[in-house]
Amino acid sequence: MQLLINFFRKNRGNVLIEFAVIFPLIFVLCAGVFELVMFTLLNNKLMRTAGSLGDAITREDIKRSEITGILNTARSFLKPFDFNPGGSIVVSQVRNDGFTTDPSKMIISWQVNMNGATSRLGAVGARPVNMPNNLTVLDDQAVVITEVFYQYQPMIFKGFFPNKTLYHVSVFVPRVGSMTSLKDE
Repeated sequence: MQLLINFFRKNRGNVLIEFAVIFPLIFVLCAGVFELVMFTLLNNKLMRTAGSLGDAITREDIKRSEITGILNTARSFLKPFDFNPGGSIVVSQVRNDGFTTDPSKMIISWQVNMNGATSRLGAVGARPVNMPNNLTVLDDQAVVITEVFYQYQPMIFKGFFPNKTLYHVSVFVPRVGSMTSLKDE
């Protein structure tokens, strides 16, 4: 009987048991916060990349090779994330053929892509579908649309959560000229 009473009086190891119960919860919580912060950081960087690239491309009439050079700078925008395995970019120019507000007159004039991206707008020469915010190009005008794609793979919870394709888009009006065709084409 004395042995049983002594067993319940001793409290050595209580802290170890509490730590063993709480540590997995703290680890999952910290890992989840880290994963959420990295996902948010990547989303922010992708949004800024789409805007910066679109802004740089629409500053002046430009060649296809110059657009490709600008698109290659996306790697530096997205650090510490590696752009090559999961990222791709498409720049498209959409114009309105005629002095009308009819959206059926919109057409994709040209596209430049990086890492084999396929635009959600459609192909060159086709009418654009899935225009951002149902944008309509009016009255013989043109816009340059930059689409940035990234295949996000969770860093810590790879087996628990599926990969997610992140998509950001920016729309800019050319500042010089209409950019209905690329320079020297």
